[in-house]
Amino acid sequence: MQINDLIDRVERLDGGADIARDLRKFVNKRRLGLVYEESKPEYVRLTSKPVVEGDLVNVLPPRGTMEDMSSDDEADEIWIVDLVADGVAHLVAVEGSDTREAAYDDLVAVARFDQTIYCGLTETGRVELGGDKPYHAIINGENFHALELLLFPYFQSVDCIYIDPPYNTGAKDWKYNNNYVGVDDTYRHSKWLTFMEDRLRLAKKLLNPKNSVLIVTIDEKEYLRLGLLLEQIFPPSETGNNQVRIQMVTIVNHPFGQERNHQMARVEEYAFFVYLGDAAALPVEDAFLTMPRDINKIISDMTAEEEGDEEEEAPGTVRWERLLRGGGDATRRKNPNLFYPVFIDPSIKRIVSVGDPLPIDADRNDTDVPDGLVAVWPLRTNGSEGRWRCQPSYFRDLASKGFAKVGQYDRTNDRWSLLYLSKAQLRRIELGEIRIVSRDQNNVVELSLVSELEKRTTMSNKTVWNRDSHDAGIYGTQLNSQFIPGRAFPYPKSLYAVEDTISSVISANPDALIVDFFSGSGTTAHATMRLNHRDGGRRRSISVTNNEVGFDEVKRFVAQGLRQGDDDWEAFGIARYITIPRITAAMTGITPDGIPVEGDYKFTDEFPMADGFQENAVFYDLKYLEPSVITANLAFDEIAPLLWMRAGSVGPIITLGDTDPEDATYEVTNAYGVLFDYAWAPEFIEECREHDVDHVFVVTDVDRQYRDMCAEFRGKDVRQLYKSYLRSFEIGQDR
Repeated sequence: MQINDLIDRVERLDGGADIARDLRKFVNKRRLGLVYEESKPEYVRLTSKPVVEGDLVNVLPPRGTMEDMSSDDEADEIWIVDLVADGVAHLVAVEGSDTREAAYDDLVAVARFDQTIYCGLTETGRVELGGDKPYHAIINGENFHALELLLFPYFQSVDCIYIDPPYNTGAKDWKYNNNYVGVDDTYRHSKWLTFMEDRLRLAKKLLNPKNSVLIVTIDEKEYLRLGLLLEQIFPPSETGNNQVRIQMVTIVNHPFGQERNHQMARVEEYAFFVYLGDAAALPVEDAFLTMPRDINKIISDMTAEEEGDEEEEAPGTVRWERLLRGGGDATRRKNPNLFYPVFIDPSIKRIVSVGDPLPIDADRNDTDVPDGLVAVWPLRTNGSEGRWRCQPSYFRDLASKGFAKVGQYDRTNDRWSLLYLSKAQLRRIELGEIRIVSRDQNNVVELSLVSELEKRTTMSNKTVWNRDSHDAGIYGTQLNSQFIPGRAFPYPKSLYAVEDTISSVISANPDALIVDFFSGSGTTAHATMRLNHRDGGRRRSISVTNNEVGFDEVKRFVAQGLRQGDDDWEAFGIARYITIPRITAAMTGITPDGIPVEGDYKFTDEFPMADGFQENAVFYDLKYLEPSVITANLAFDEIAPLLWMRAGSVGPIITLGDTDPEDATYEVTNAYGVLFDYAWAPEFIEECREHDVDHVFVVTDVDRQYRDMCAEFRGKDVRQLYKSYLRSFEIGQDR
């Protein structure tokens, strides 16, 4: 306590803030737990960034010459570009007074991770097979900067992060500061921990603290250190509003054993689950236990009990509550905020929209009803005006998630009933007592009760998973070769193991957002699509991978005179050669060679792989941006995908394209709107309200204009460009 008081006193002195910050870092490292020597500074090469004066750079060796990538040095020699003229750069050493000249074409930009780097996205392709479903995103780029980028659309909004990071085995499969980390590297573990800590701290900012899960897989080389690191970043707590629980699961992924030199063969790996807030482990169907042929009859017999007296429900099914409140005091006058219209399409029994409460003195018959729709009001059996059970915003949310529906039509009284799932039933879905079987044409969930017999065939809350489907050789390597024949990827995860892993925490959330920033071959995105296919969900995934090539390919390409960044080199990188083709093949059912994918999906949800998935995906390259270009409104199209992501990744993306930024006025979709020229504010406001958008972006340097928009769209997500975008990267650097 005394040292903390001393630091507080130092902080209050002139110029003491920086000293206090460094002292706190020093003290925090000396607590009980994981203590290691940070390998700082971490840096990365930005091969796609044009080098400009003032940049940090490495000087590459002549083409055809292999770099020494096994050095024990913390970094290659780094220079500052002082001047560029006639294809020659004058360089100054970062430390000391040395200078040198180098050919401009031999320079590659370098970024230290303690610098604030601004990024955007450029689209490289897309697959659209899912209609109005949200899009999955695949980002090719350095994952640290991609995580900072995602803070703008998804700060504290991600439901699940699943990562399979480098295992630090000592093989030439992982680089730190552009050098391969070998088994004899004295600082091997410190480098890995520094690498992981930087990214996990950003991941923590993305996760929803009220309800989300981080999953990290690892083998025996680093699981002890990873466990301690996770406890430092996510201190466990069972009480209060910010509960954190950490658990490790053992997964048998090589049942026949993977050889270790002079040691026992390894058959398993580990997965750490970090539960935040209300997040909990959910049962996952175990399709590998033999089920009797008449299982449906047995389940039906065990669940055939009367659940309630709702005329719309049959015995043994899940109870849906009536939206209309009963009781003598359930009148409009008692609570006018619960008297509002629900507009339905009677031809398909679909809830189209939910209106706002009607003022107490307003006549419901004066309400405009769109053509083809019917306004359903809370009318009692005697014809008097009653009230609904829940607020319009809550019912609107239920309807959007498929947890509310149109009931039966009462011909005698010319009335429709409305039904919804109570909070108790929603909780039973989370606990696995009720299963989402599918969704109907209106996206309404179709449910079934889970019997005791079924509960005994689930892998609920068990910490050792031993399943045939988790074999990484058969359902990782071999399965991958079915989608991208002839394109090898080292150690891909079993598709079904990843599916079971993420399903165990988000199966009850059909709209979950899943992020994987070590996506490799794209198994997480593939597994997310499988889950959506099983229950009709609209989950979306964001996969981040770099475009590195393997060590053997590096040697071959260098011998050909190629460098990273050349088209012939980049074409064989992980993102372009493996990840994007694999996800495309999974969606379309067609291999990169134009041949239908052979074989069927197994275990749960069996169907031909050639059928593909009714999903949408968009592919991006990470692009580095100059702040001056951003604030001059000259980089909007690179930032545009982030606005679209924040608005739900649905519908069209608003871009400027060939339009001069000076001529842009405003654009509005059904999901969001962008105001470029404040002079058009009245028209913009009217159109946003007409489309009922929830996300509004205002391009302005005038804070008053931004505040006026916040007042106009009270309760909506209103962001000021480019201030809020730039601020998100500063948050990313706030460690």
